[in-house]
Amino acid sequence: MDDGTVSVPDEQYERLAALAAARGVSPETQLARLIDDAYAGLDGEGDAPESLPLGVCDGSDEE
Repeated sequence: MDDGTVSVPDEQYERLAALAAARGVSPETQLARLIDDAYAGLDGEGDAPESLPLGVCDGSDEE
């Protein structure tokens, strides 16, 4: 992925910073991970539901 500039509104940055702090990383690192995850999701091959963190679903209606 190419380096670039991303603008994050103040209210979103606060949420990003809180999420980053909870994971022990910088807000910039967390944002890069979110962007990488979004690009990885474009291939249509998601993780198996069993491998997702608790509280995260794969978007299917199967149980």
